[in-house]
Amino acid sequence: MKPRSLRHRLEKSAKALVIIQKHAPDVDCILDENKGELGHLILNFADSGISQSKIIALGKDLEHKGYHFKEKKSPWLGQTTYLGKANEKTSIVITLPIVKDRIAINEGAAEQPYSFSKA
Repeated sequence: MKPRSLRHRLEKSAKALVIIQKHAPDVDCILDENKGELGHLILNFADSGISQSKIIALGKDLEHKGYHFKEKKSPWLGQTTYLGKANEKTSIVITLPIVKDRIAINEGAAEQPYSFSKA
């Protein structure tokens, strides 16, 4: 990747990380620069100990910055995933743990639009 392209991607991710650090400074973050147009910033809340209200506040703040989320529940994996996308910004993937239910395998679990403002 050319230095200018890499710098551009990293700057977009850094802007999102400022918001994330404000609400969830202890969350586990990974930047997957090969996914999507500007990469995916993956936030794993499994062992962070962050309250649900702080996660909702983070989601609301990201929505105010132009992100639109889709929710996908995967009970057999024990997680709910929220994929946030915005024009000309790094995509954000938020994963939250839920109770594992190995019996509830649902091959057709579709993504649903989701709003943290309405949560």
